[in-house]
Amino acid sequence: MIKTALERLARVNRSGASASTLSDDLAAKLVHLKTYGYVQFDHWVGSPGMAALQADYLDRLENKLEFEMPTLAQSRVDRERDADLIASNFLATTEQLAARGLTFDRGNVTDYAQAVREFEPSTLKVYLPDTPAWMQMWLDPQVLSVVEAYMGFRPELTEAYLRRNYPSKFVVMNHAWHRDRNHETHLLKAFFFLSDCTLKTGPHHYIAGSIKNRTLDGRPYFTNEEVATAYDGPDTHVVVSEVPAGTFILEDTRGLHKAGIPEEGYRDLGFATFLPPIALRKRTPLYHVSHSTASALSPQQQAYIPAGNITK
Repeated sequence: MIKTALERLARVNRSGASASTLSDDLAAKLVHLKTYGYVQFDHWVGSPGMAALQADYLDRLENKLEFEMPTLAQSRVDRERDADLIASNFLATTEQLAARGLTFDRGNVTDYAQAVREFEPSTLKVYLPDTPAWMQMWLDPQVLSVVEAYMGFRPELTEAYLRRNYPSKFVVMNHAWHRDRNHETHLLKAFFFLSDCTLKTGPHHYIAGSIKNRTLDGRPYFTNEEVATAYDGPDTHVVVSEVPAGTFILEDTRGLHKAGIPEEGYRDLGFATFLPPIALRKRTPLYHVSHSTASALSPQQQAYIPAGNITK
């Protein structure tokens, strides 16, 4: 009860776009989001801004090696010794994985190709780049209008990452069907595809209608068989994101979803989380933005960045 009251206090003066202020196109997207739990935007596809983001991301990942380490090395997993981790889809902290000798760190890496070849990561994650271009993408005005109309207030951007998924020997955490539990009532995630996504490169999967249909709930993960059995009616269906680079998908991830495992190549994807602001209690910042970057944004966009995330 106290937590709810504090959240309501934090939302004061954070009203944003409403359904009545949206264009016909965005109003239709809002209806789709409310009905099915997800909606797709394609206005970044083929844009000059998209090409610039792709080039910057590739430089950060493959040349500057700005990916998170330590990270899981599938090449170091022993099926017998690590059977418990395999059974739990590697639901463990980085420290727990490192204690098993299952991670690689900066000192183990000479270049990008060596890291991928030797350690066989399932995912490489790049933190949110501190540039106006990246923040303009994550805080795209069209997307924010639908976010605000869906939530009923202006939330905060609490985290944002870029990641590359590779073919995986194992089901690793978000590869399995699950529901996000960041917040019980207000939660949206944005998925931004940085590469063309096909059935072979690991599309994102979502069960439309599964926010209301809670047939499967109460566990961290569910199997493909359980989901196929539970959600085969007319009101629920699997949405497979076979989309071109530049596609933006806004999703209420309290619904069932999973990251597809690439069969070949890789998939480049960014994701961001929108949550209600918190009053009188600080979140640990999951990203930082310089004052100069924040100053390049509109007042609406600036309102999405928690004060504690802005550095001098």
